[in-house]
Amino acid sequence: MTNNCRYRKIPLLHPFKANKFLPPTKFYFFIFSCLMLFSTIEGSSLAATAPVSPIQAALTQFLEDQPTATLNLITTGTDPVLIDQALFKLYREHGMQPLWLTRDSNMPTGRAEDLVQVLQDSFVDGLNPDDYKVAEILTLWNHSDIASRVRLDVLLTMVLGRYVADMREGSADPCLLDPKLFAAARDKEVDLFTVVQNGLNSTNIKNFLRNQAPTHADYTGLKQALAKYRTMLEQGEWDDIPNGKTIRTGMNDPRLPLICNHLQRSGDLVSIPDQCTVYTQQIEAAVKKFQHRFQLEADGVIGKRTVAALNIPISRLIRKIIINMERWRWLPHSLNGKRIFVNIAGFQLFGATDEQVQIRMPVIVGKKYHETPVFTGMMKYLVVNPYWNIPDSIAVKEIVPHMIRNPDYLHEQHIRIFRGWSENAPEIDPTSINWRTIGKNIKRYRLRQDAGPTNALGRIKFIFPNPYHVYLHDTPARQLFKRSNRSFSHGCIRVSRPLDLAVYVLKNMKKHLDKEQLQQLIDTGKRKVILLERRIPVHVLYRTVHVTPEGTTFFYPDIYGRDALLAGALFSRKPLSQCRYPQ
Repeated sequence: MTNNCRYRKIPLLHPFKANKFLPPTKFYFFIFSCLMLFSTIEGSSLAATAPVSPIQAALTQFLEDQPTATLNLITTGTDPVLIDQALFKLYREHGMQPLWLTRDSNMPTGRAEDLVQVLQDSFVDGLNPDDYKVAEILTLWNHSDIASRVRLDVLLTMVLGRYVADMREGSADPCLLDPKLFAAARDKEVDLFTVVQNGLNSTNIKNFLRNQAPTHADYTGLKQALAKYRTMLEQGEWDDIPNGKTIRTGMNDPRLPLICNHLQRSGDLVSIPDQCTVYTQQIEAAVKKFQHRFQLEADGVIGKRTVAALNIPISRLIRKIIINMERWRWLPHSLNGKRIFVNIAGFQLFGATDEQVQIRMPVIVGKKYHETPVFTGMMKYLVVNPYWNIPDSIAVKEIVPHMIRNPDYLHEQHIRIFRGWSENAPEIDPTSINWRTIGKNIKRYRLRQDAGPTNALGRIKFIFPNPYHVYLHDTPARQLFKRSNRSFSHGCIRVSRPLDLAVYVLKNMKKHLDKEQLQQLIDTGKRKVILLERRIPVHVLYRTVHVTPEGTTFFYPDIYGRDALLAGALFSRKPLSQCRYPQ
């Protein structure tokens, strides 16, 4: 799979954490941007004739003596020379004066105090204050000798850059994790020069830094859920529920008090009944709510899968929330206008305008080994009554075996075969091919399924060009939408309500069509391309936690193992080069 990252990254310049990679241009850009940041600090420049103070001399010496290595801000195999040069230039432009200390007494400024407070509170956004060396900063804070003051000042400069980068772009590089996690890097979205300049122009750096977090309602909901589940954890993990017989309404079971306690703590059960050893309808309703939140069949029957979900530790759910907060930081921080979101793990599609959900529906995504990739594309057009040009891989693995078993298979499925992939390629008789020996040579031919009710793409497909050849489409296999786990496709996304989606896409456009008009087009049986006058962003995401506007937290299964992959980067402290997509 092609890696479409917009920059080449090296394991170097994201300070403090060995498992984080920062593009060199991004970090250098930050350092030079700080020239603008501190331009408003009173008295930041010395007159050319001013004498060199002891702290200026010490700062000069510190910056000349490999400061990144001294502060332990690099990883194995990196070259700190360019970082050191950037830091030296930054401070030289400010007369080799500290950026975070007062001029008269070399005490940390109020601005420095605000920065440290934000770093200490970074845990509320799922970040780790240790990544910003808060403990070392606080130790240096209490030492007034010049060497400690110099070290503190340079360290504060470095952690400011790290925090802004983490909040604006995420602390893990998705392209290095795996291109499937996020196909396009975020470097184009974030202009750190502008960000830092705006921050220094603000009168309150604390508010400015806290405002670097995404403003999406989904991110805010996750942040609130993180606080909620951390509060739960303060009471301790919930008790483990043993496996046993399936529990149905009206049955007695000694495990029910444990189940009721869990449901009450998680907010699914308002209050614990006096007689909790009997499985009442009140408890059943709470179980159904819990099952719905965990993507289980909400039948109220407490079987092995429900018990397993109940036994997921609170600490693991907290990690899951943090992982999904990180994913939101990869996206643009403004999601205005009409957009379509597909949550692969949740098997859901949402259409939103200015972040207000207008339409939602179940979808079917790629099965294991045919995973739907994560990326953003721009929808350009719709096709009513589409053909299906069958991909080579499907032709080799599925069509050829069918033809060997049943020579009439192509005719029955309304599939035609052409000698080549050009538009004017001649159609050929399937019986002229030896299907037992053709094998991979079938790739020389184009197999096309005609439009109609049995077409694998259904009656409408929605095209947003991308390197993965993934698109949204209808399907004749409607029964699959009743399943709770809907990973059945070869990577494309099947939508359950294609007409409703088409109406949403075309709304407020010149070529707007209602459902009746679309159905009339379908009934003609003719292929029709509808170009969009305005492209619509389509975000194909992988979200295993979602919080509704009402505050209900949904947890979805990690169907592709991508939570585990990202957890390895965020929590294990392994270098990203050792964190690869599981095979």
